[in-house]
Amino acid sequence: MASVKTVALNEKVLFHCRLCGCCCRNVKDCIMLEPMDAYRLAQYLRDQGEPVAGTEDVLARYAHPTWLADNFPVFLLNTVGTSDDCVFLKAGRCSVYEARPRVCRLYPFSVAPGERGRDFQYFLCTEKSHHFADGIVKVKEWLSQNFIREDRDVLKVDYKAVQVLDRNLRAMSEKEFQSLLFRFLYYRYYNYDLDQPFLPQFRSNLEQLRELTGGG
Repeated sequence: MASVKTVALNEKVLFHCRLCGCCCRNVKDCIMLEPMDAYRLAQYLRDQGEPVAGTEDVLARYAHPTWLADNFPVFLLNTVGTSDDCVFLKAGRCSVYEARPRVCRLYPFSVAPGERGRDFQYFLCTEKSHHFADGIVKVKEWLSQNFIREDRDVLKVDYKAVQVLDRNLRAMSEKEFQSLLFRFLYYRYYNYDLDQPFLPQFRSNLEQLRELTGGG
């Protein structure tokens, strides 16, 4: 991808957030909500007084389902207006900043499964060129602030599980998968108690998904 390049943790890159909200616009079908994102948003919105009982309320009001790689169901944040603003962009600012999705917190960086024994590999997203005119950011320092231990632990568990789930789903016929779609979404996105830690629940749900899709 021309707008993404690999970076090392000890690199320094030009970057300066101008608080312009530009990266929150023109994001139709771009911001994927991971299960932990939905969980954190549900906690935050509930604490702000919204009538949110669980992740299902967040996903119903602020996101829509789609398919990743043709056979893996995910949720994407909704957008509004002619410029396809993120649904949480209010008066030019993120209204859920403290609980914003991981992809937003990491920006302008992104992560992917690592190679040669490393947990992750890191990338710099350069599609918004005006962000890279001044300022210096050290990759390691940015990630230490925005890619916290819980995020890393959850992603490592998820990367490993998704490999198995993706293989199992590809082995199914469309009819077979459609028959278990609701249960798949339930265990991946909905089956969380907001008053309990996320990771133990996530591990348990992933185990249920492995069994549901054929083990492995």
